Amino acid sequence: MKKNIIENINNPENLEKLYQENKQDFRKSFADISDDYNTDLVRFWKVRLASETEIKSKGFSKSDLLIVILLSLVTGLLVKLPELFSQINVEFFYTRNLAIIVFNGIILYTFWQNRVFDKRRILIYGLIALILTLFINLLPNTESDSIMLSLIHAPLFLWCLFGLAFISFDYKNTAKRIEFIRFNGELLIMTGLILIAGGLLTGITIGLFSVINMNIENFYLEYVALVGGVAAPIISFYLIRLYPNLTNKIAPVIARVFTPLVLITLVVYLVSLIFSTSNILEDRDLLLLFNIMLLAVLAIIVFSVSELDKSKEKNGNVFILFLLATLAIVINSIALIAIISRVTNGLTPNRTVVLVSNILIFVNLILIARNLYQSYFKRKQLDMVEQTVAKYLTIYAVWTIIVIFILPFVFGLK
Repeated sequence: MKKNIIENINNPENLEKLYQENKQDFRKSFADISDDYNTDLVRFWKVRLASETEIKSKGFSKSDLLIVILLSLVTGLLVKLPELFSQINVEFFYTRNLAIIVFNGIILYTFWQNRVFDKRRILIYGLIALILTLFINLLPNTESDSIMLSLIHAPLFLWCLFGLAFISFDYKNTAKRIEFIRFNGELLIMTGLILIAGGLLTGITIGLFSVINMNIENFYLEYVALVGGVAAPIISFYLIRLYPNLTNKIAPVIARVFTPLVLITLVVYLVSLIFSTSNILEDRDLLLLFNIMLLAVLAIIVFSVSELDKSKEKNGNVFILFLLATLAIVINSIALIAIISRVTNGLTPNRTVVLVSNILIFVNLILIARNLYQSYFKRKQLDMVEQTVAKYLTIYAVWTIIVIFILPFVFGLK
């Protein structure tokens, strides 16, 4: 975007076209380069974007704040249902419904943010959420691996629904998908900051009351802290929209700092693994750790790609991401060998999900690594990396649906 703006800095028609294609990216990129130019057209855009930002800020009126408070309180109330109705099994309720309650709050707030008041779309979401809730809660309360996998993948399915709401159900729009990926990084950062601040406030409050011999720890943790914790994503969403420039500046910095650190850590870990007595073909815990590490690396690559500066001809961060993606492919190859060696002893729900998930991630990493290589060494557009990431989300969504709704019955709920 930044490169396109610079190339069309004196072309009002093309600037308007760029702005209409992706307003958020345009605002961010234009703010970075506008001080280097002093033309009437640039000054006009400065005034226009400043006015729109002011209008947008004013748009967060009392009604927006009221919705945030209302959804936060409702979310907190739903989380406390086991205390209101003693017949509800606490463990059963939270393992199956906590993610649904939290995601439902943030999805409903997304509807409000995007001003999606189409009855048909709201009805579709309501039916999907109802079907998921009924299905999850009607599954037998057993130690079945297939049922446990269904419960684990439910939050991922809810995240997909959150994505649909975020892009206003325009699932064919790749640019909006990329914006959603970028937003997730910002939401994670803001939520983390709020939880840290909330933790500090909790410690200080409990400490102050204990000094005057008043023990409020149980009440504060069970009601104030818990409600605040489940409402943190909704509040974070509100703050990101209220102060967009805050997380826009933090997220790229975090991506640039952590990517090389993760790369170095993985190299050291893999070298250490060679001299270790652990055998990934036999050690199930080590294989599990490998898969968690693989998912974390994939998430870092996806997030970092969305935060890259695409105006640079030869970006060093692209090369670091290419090395990280290549290293992730090596890790995935080792994990796949270990998984296949186990699958030869027979398919189980865990082995099936891990095998297919690793294959999907393996293909995704190869596509990402190829695009990163072409972007750095062959000077091709970096946008194709984002497009690959955005389009592949559909495959993950379909697999998540299969694991939740079909896999338990394939294995007879065992």
